[in-house]
Amino acid sequence: MRKYDINGLGLLLATTGLLVLSGCTLASPIDRLVAYANSPTAAAQTVATIQPTFTSTPLVTATATKTPTPTVTPIPTDTPTPTVTTTPTATRTPTPGPTATPTVPPPPPPPTNTPEPTATSAPHWDYQVSELYNQPTEANILSIMVAIQNQNGGFIPGLRLVGVDPNGIVTKSELSADKTIGHTPPGQVVKSGNTKFEPISNYVTGPWTFHLESPDGAQVSDVFTIDMDSENRSWYFFRFAPG
Repeated sequence: MRKYDINGLGLLLATTGLLVLSGCTLASPIDRLVAYANSPTAAAQTVATIQPTFTSTPLVTATATKTPTPTVTPIPTDTPTPTVTTTPTATRTPTPGPTATPTVPPPPPPPTNTPEPTATSAPHWDYQVSELYNQPTEANILSIMVAIQNQNGGFIPGLRLVGVDPNGIVTKSELSADKTIGHTPPGQVVKSGNTKFEPISNYVTGPWTFHLESPDGAQVSDVFTIDMDSENRSWYFFRFAPG
């Protein structure tokens, strides 16, 4: 038994020397090396191949990276431009001068007697209207009986009645006579006159104006107005007397 161990040791040394001479290293595979026993009865032994041990590499665990919260950058605020304040210039107050003594005005003159305005007398006409009379009628003709008489009732000749209708048409009667020339229409009241006025225009509604005039066309009485209505016709009587 010891002999076998010695032989085995010798074989191992021989093999090692062979490896050195052949340039092999210990790191080279030795799977194919076969040891033979010096004894002819020894059986060949297979040398177990040393398997390299693999060291497991630890897996790299991904570490979650914490993303920082973005910081909000404040928006810059415009700084208002300062307003230039104008400092008012001090006003120089003038030194008051001496106050003038007011002059007392002289007293007003005494009032003078103002003469009262002279009253303008109305024009004096030679004749005045002493009577105006009218009665309803159905006649289509405007008829005015005129009596020009003195204080004793006598008729005065040589005068005429002038009438102007609302349209400005002028109508003149015949000159008055020194006696009666006609009468008003029959009725409860009948008037007599020494001239008669009957215009061509007949009845015209509106104001009519009348006055008495002399033979040479001079006005000798005041002007008076009578409103006439063609729907409510009347006959008229005018009496004039010296003024």
